[in-house]
Amino acid sequence: MSLLEANNFVMQKKILSIHEHYDFLDEKGNQLGQADGNIVQIPPKFFVADTHDMDLMHMQGKTISFRHEFTLYTPNGEELGTMKRKIAKLGEEFWLEQNGQEIMRIFGDFTEHDYKMQVNGSVVATVHRRWATVRDQLQVSITDANIDHRLIIGAVIVIEHVEVSERQSSSG
Repeated sequence: MSLLEANNFVMQKKILSIHEHYDFLDEKGNQLGQADGNIVQIPPKFFVADTHDMDLMHMQGKTISFRHEFTLYTPNGEELGTMKRKIAKLGEEFWLEQNGQEIMRIFGDFTEHDYKMQVNGSVVATVHRRWATVRDQLQVSITDANIDHRLIIGAVIVIEHVEVSERQSSSG
């Protein structure tokens, strides 16, 4: 099974690395793919590949923005959507848009890594942090197999990156 076909997988974060690295594993611990990005790159960029190092998608942050904003792309550069963070709200919220139209809203407790993704009010995916692990692990469950899995994967990476960036800037 490939990462873009898996409806349930774990995103495992590499700890103590000079760059952000994530492994995607199926429920049995088999590798499905990986993502890499540099922590101090301007603008931030991430690349997602399958187990054969075939590019599945990439993401690029906006250099100058009042809010965190990332655009998701196919391997050939077609835009999948732009993810933005709502800034004038108690709590946190993100949304994903295509051609200026909202296509997905993301709600939850991002610091605890428990959140859900909705399209037209229906939950299409959930993310839950596994707490009893050595490495950071996020359980991703896609409940709508018709949604482009790259949107879910990209959203999880962006949220994790934003949380890491904010923790680093607030502690130093």
